[in-house]
Amino acid sequence: MEKRCQKCGSAVGAEQAFCPTCGAVIGMDMGKTQAGGGWDLASTMVGPHASTPPRSTGERRARPSRPEAPKPEAPKPPPRKSNTFLLAVVGFLAVLLIGGLLILLLLKSNG
Repeated sequence: MEKRCQKCGSAVGAEQAFCPTCGAVIGMDMGKTQAGGGWDLASTMVGPHASTPPRSTGERRARPSRPEAPKPEAPKPPPRKSNTFLLAVVGFLAVLLIGGLLILLLLKSNG
């Protein structure tokens, strides 16, 4: 025997706990929950509510726009100083040192 949803009347499988159409809980007595005036368990649904119209894919992806606060600009780093002069001095000293050591080795081996 096929079950029917008490809320929307659509067909529901025997093993299903929720209506695939409206998301209502299956097997609930709608009269008792709505007549008591207390908490309405039938309105606790999974999935889209019957009162809410379905949204298009574009609407689901779109996020509400909110004004963006202006981002503060990051401070610029100070300009780097050129180390060209320092590198030239170090290179010159290295050439002098290596040249001097080579001259010493040549004089020592000849003498």
